[in-house]
Amino acid sequence: MCGIVGVLGRSGPDSWRAEIVRTMAATLVHRGPDGEGFASSGNCFLGFRRLAIIDLEAESPPFANEDESVWSVCNGQIYNAPELRNTLHSRGHTLRTATDTEVIPHLFEEYGAGLAAHLNGMFAFAVWDRQRNLLLLGRDRTGEKPLFYWFDDDELVFASDLRALLVHPRIPKVVDPVGLRRYLLHDYFPAPVSPIQDVHKLEAGHLLIARGAEISIRRYWDLADFYSQPDLKRRKPDDLAEELDHRLGIAVRRRSRSDVPFGLFLSGGIDSSAILAYLAEQQGGGVPVFSIGHTDQSFDEADLAKTTARFFKADFNQLILDESHLADGLRRVGLGLGEPLGDASTIPTHLLALLAGKKVKVILSGEGADELFAGYPTYLGNRIAEVYRGIPKRLRSALIDSIRRFGPVKMSNVGLDYLLSRFVAGAELERLERHHTWFGSLPPMLQQNVLAPRVLEALAADDPFASARSRLAGRDLGDSLSELLYMDFTMYLQDDLLTKVDRATMLASLEARAPFLDHELAEFAAGLPSKLKLHGLTTKDILRRTVRRRLPPEILKRRKRGFNIPFSRWLLHSLGEQLRERFSTERVEARGLFSAAGISRLLDEHLSERADHRKPLFTLLAFDLWCDVTFGEGVRIPIGTGTRAAPIAKD
Repeated sequence: MCGIVGVLGRSGPDSWRAEIVRTMAATLVHRGPDGEGFASSGNCFLGFRRLAIIDLEAESPPFANEDESVWSVCNGQIYNAPELRNTLHSRGHTLRTATDTEVIPHLFEEYGAGLAAHLNGMFAFAVWDRQRNLLLLGRDRTGEKPLFYWFDDDELVFASDLRALLVHPRIPKVVDPVGLRRYLLHDYFPAPVSPIQDVHKLEAGHLLIARGAEISIRRYWDLADFYSQPDLKRRKPDDLAEELDHRLGIAVRRRSRSDVPFGLFLSGGIDSSAILAYLAEQQGGGVPVFSIGHTDQSFDEADLAKTTARFFKADFNQLILDESHLADGLRRVGLGLGEPLGDASTIPTHLLALLAGKKVKVILSGEGADELFAGYPTYLGNRIAEVYRGIPKRLRSALIDSIRRFGPVKMSNVGLDYLLSRFVAGAELERLERHHTWFGSLPPMLQQNVLAPRVLEALAADDPFASARSRLAGRDLGDSLSELLYMDFTMYLQDDLLTKVDRATMLASLEARAPFLDHELAEFAAGLPSKLKLHGLTTKDILRRTVRRRLPPEILKRRKRGFNIPFSRWLLHSLGEQLRERFSTERVEARGLFSAAGISRLLDEHLSERADHRKPLFTLLAFDLWCDVTFGEGVRIPIGTGTRAAPIAKD
């Protein structure tokens, strides 16, 4: 886990570019506190910050091939590096270290742009071929590692973090109105969109190839290719569960390779508990696990996590959260994320990473299981919505009122009224729009009330759901559940969950690894029949079937929670006055992005407990904190007219 930066000059003098790269790299010390390295070759300048995990005493990248005609930097871990090294040695290559990423320049010599297909891991890399004047950027298949880029006629600039990119003096700090709309809808910026006009995220599973003035994007991997596997549909469920069990074991073993201590984020749910089960089987007891407890009992899952840890003889470590953690967590996250993220669970994830960092340098986590095996209640909700839409409209209100009167006060840690209001808001929409309205914070109609007129004017021709529609365009995934799973895998997982985990752990100089995102496991999971994922009212049915014999029975019955905080309640008690000051009429109008009246209405309704606006208020707060760091407090924010399109991806 590290940070990379680089500049490819295409015209103009290069004398100052090496210093710019050093300045950019200095912003990434948290991603790589153990060393730095720089290289210049021709008109390409590369920088690197290292977090040492493998071969701790080795020199820091950039790494080169034998004659130094090819140079590379890489952020991440290549889990099959030992096997790749053996292959390269057999073909006459000489590698100087045992680090995992030194294989990349040599793989480039063998396979060119095809090298990414040989990597099993999480990575964002750059390879510079001086002789061919070619720069290759690549990002891992699922988007665990970030990579931003910007270009014009003179330069191409890239970095692991948006803050590092914005150090470059030629990149204008201008908010992209399309990016802002996507963020308000989804709570994140779906790649290739970013907050800054003309700055792009390289999408997961893609390569960028720059040769001279020509830039092209190529997709090298797409999970959509694996949803149709007729041979899997013919096999018996127990046989598929056995193979899934085998593949999960391999994925966990691969991600346990480390020359430093490692542990596990344990939420008490099926996903992280299953990982602990495989770790205990492979390595015995004593694995350090890190969990969150709450003084608010409706959010506390410590007993289940502790039960699981005790069952597997793990070293249990716990962080008890209360309202006193909120201000410090917000400050840390607001200063350190690099881009806005409207996901309040970023705060406890970062605080837990700080705790874990006192004992370990690598952490395993359960991201990816929900998007592969249908773990979210929204998948079941979509089925219920189709039934609801078939009920005469005059009877729907009576049905909802009956549920309010006779249903449970809470479902998991969320109030029933909150869930019902969100269900009704999305049920009338078509499936794609409904799904993202449920997941996100500010659907288009609400955006009309909170965005400033100049932003709305810039968005007059924009389709708010364009990012989501593009994911499904031209793809036949077989059924509606597979479409939702694929959208969430390529959007919510990539640009919310993995962004959250990467930034929250890297701010603590901790490397996070996700066994469920082993691409061979993901390919197998995608092809499993949908009825084995969402079976009746049971989510993740095939995964439950697979790990049933490994886990305590109470874990299998647990409702999904994750690392959440009672933000709605804490907002009422701890942040009310701060939010009133932050979103005062004078301050909002000075920024020029939002409607002061629209935000004030949301805030008044929430603080008076007439409505629960936890999600939109946190999304707006996260963006405003980012504006403070990026533009300064009280500064009018420049907006563009819509970002220049990224180069067209070629499958």
